[in-house]
Amino acid sequence: MSRLIPGRFPAPGVSPIADRIRERRGARGLTPLDGALLHVPAVAEGWNSLLGAIRTKGALPGDVRELMILRVAARNHAAFEWIHHEHVARDHGLNTTQLWAIRDTLSLPPPAVLSPLQAAALAFADHSTVTVRIPPHITSALQEQLKQIGPDVDDLLVEAAAVVATYNMVSRFLISLDVAGISDNPVPWPVDRTEHKVPIGSDHLHAVTLVTHPDAPWVVFANSLLTDESMWDWLVPAVLAPATSTSWPFKGTYNILLHAQRGHGRSSTTATPCTIPILAHDIALLITTLVPAGKVKSVIGVSQGGAATLAFAALHPSLTASVVACDTAPRTAPGNAEAWQGRIALAKSDGIAALAAVTADRWFPAPSQCGQGGERTTRTDTIKRMIEATSIPGFELGAGALMSYDLIKPVAEDGVDLLNSGRQVKTLLVAGELDGGGKVGAGMKGLRDQWNASKPAADVEYVEIPGAGHLPMVDETEKFWEKVGVFLNSV
Repeated sequence: MSRLIPGRFPAPGVSPIADRIRERRGARGLTPLDGALLHVPAVAEGWNSLLGAIRTKGALPGDVRELMILRVAARNHAAFEWIHHEHVARDHGLNTTQLWAIRDTLSLPPPAVLSPLQAAALAFADHSTVTVRIPPHITSALQEQLKQIGPDVDDLLVEAAAVVATYNMVSRFLISLDVAGISDNPVPWPVDRTEHKVPIGSDHLHAVTLVTHPDAPWVVFANSLLTDESMWDWLVPAVLAPATSTSWPFKGTYNILLHAQRGHGRSSTTATPCTIPILAHDIALLITTLVPAGKVKSVIGVSQGGAATLAFAALHPSLTASVVACDTAPRTAPGNAEAWQGRIALAKSDGIAALAAVTADRWFPAPSQCGQGGERTTRTDTIKRMIEATSIPGFELGAGALMSYDLIKPVAEDGVDLLNSGRQVKTLLVAGELDGGGKVGAGMKGLRDQWNASKPAADVEYVEIPGAGHLPMVDETEKFWEKVGVFLNSV
């Protein structure tokens, strides 16, 4: 029951306090938490009265109450608390997409995942748990949304604060005494999420995360330079959205393969140089190793991952029905090799944090939501931390792949012939409107036109994401998925 103390479970009729707890618990009976509390019966009785009032005597909707409880559990790494409330949350109408967003503590989710009331309650619970002091605008936003429940907004706000405070108490008690002996366990995800290390060659282990559920097609994501697989976390709730969900206008229900490219995240840094075709071969190996059918519906990559995706379409067209290449180019632009050398020199001389600062400003220009003064600058801070976590050798490895590549020259030594081989795969090119001041989008439109003018014509589309910078799936998640979701539904 606990690695620190034995549980106390009086038989029915022996302890009136234990019997009252049984009455509240119903068929489940006494839990390991109750067994720990019953070491001090008076505390157990008070706890039972408080939790009973919080759970059954309030006016907050059940979905809002359980959402806040689960966010506390996720933030405090309280696996026991999550396990005992996830099924209650589902009973009150929270779906897998919403539960994923609550469990994902990387950031607050896009507004399309939750109702305005749910989103306000989640932000309130998050700040109360992490910083204790809640910014006034967060409290005001919750008060405004609580008006839809009833006129007693002050009462409802007190109840919301009590729910969060009470379940912070619960989680801290559970963890401090290791109740149920699972305090070291990760908080479960609402769908199967497994971590893998796939050997590639003799000197490389590739870190992969699979997010799976039955009978769904597969999509693969390839990250940009200086990030890892978690850069897609804002998009994952949309990709998981059930076919019956009304939270997103374009449904997902896909199995997901997330991986960090060589030298990034938990993937190792190889001693040998890296090229864009090598990254494409890595994707192919991951698909043939980990995807049961050996083929996916789409490979989606951005920046360096976008270039690798284009190369993958040419080198391994039989392994996917489509590709989505975002904010990239089919070849190294003139002057880019020198620019990469300069960025490597900056990282070595001033540290990776200095590189993170200038990179974030370039990726998220001021007009975007993640730019300076935007509403999503917490996402920018998260991306900066990813950059800062990248080793300089890992950065050098990836930058080396971008310094000199060309996917559209006639049959290259590396076997890539994008304009010919790649036409077998349905392709969507995507660019953020603000990326490179519009130059990236112009280059991708040019690639589309060149590709579709080839003989026979290719099946290539181009879309632009308004208000987005270099990572449109981060700063304009909803707009990005609206375009990509439509494309995938057409494949």
